Amino acid sequence: MADVNIDVENFEGQKKVADDLQFQDIPHDSFVNDKSKVQTHTFTDFPPTAESDEEDVYDKTQLINDESKTGSPSFWTFEYYQQFFDVETKQVLRRIAGSMVPSPWSNYLQTTIRPNPDLYGPFWICTTLVFTTAIAGNMASYLSVEGKDFTWKYDFHKVTFAATAIFSYWWLLPAILFGFLWWRGSKANYTFLEILCIYGYSLSIYIPISVSTYTY
Repeated sequence: MADVNIDVENFEGQKKVADDLQFQDIPHDSFVNDKSKVQTHTFTDFPPTAESDEEDVYDKTQLINDESKTGSPSFWTFEYYQQFFDVETKQVLRRIAGSMVPSPWSNYLQTTIRPNPDLYGPFWICTTLVFTTAIAGNMASYLSVEGKDFTWKYDFHKVTFAATAIFSYWWLLPAILFGFLWWRGSKANYTFLEILCIYGYSLSIYIPISVSTYTY
């Protein structure tokens, strides 16, 4: 049987400490009086996170004011020319169809071009017409010498000539017409962009004509 040793001195010391502990009742009135002495502090300096919303509102207001002061973009910036190419595909198709099949009962400028004349459609129409004219011309030249003892070469000068003629027509005639209307003091209120847009879309009919003429 194992021996059990009991530390009598340690047990008596713990008992003595427990006897020395005394519990006191604290009256409720004294707690209330001490609570009345509590001081309240008012924070006047808020951390930066608390002022972030006000700073965001101020930054947005300042940005709007700066944009309003800036006004329209400069002539030498990309944003200035971007507004002339802001057009949807369905609008371009409708303007091409209206230039090919005009209606005598409606004004093409007022019903189709205004109030948003563009340069996107006229630019690609002129570019397409340049390549169709050059390609069709070279195809006609190739077919004319087919079967003969002749070495055919592609003529790149046709592209240069077609581009010069077509883009000059697109820009010079509207400029001359606009200058003439301005000199005469016309009250039609046609802008140069509107005239340029009409002349550009009017060239769309020449794309199938150029192909059929050189082919046949």
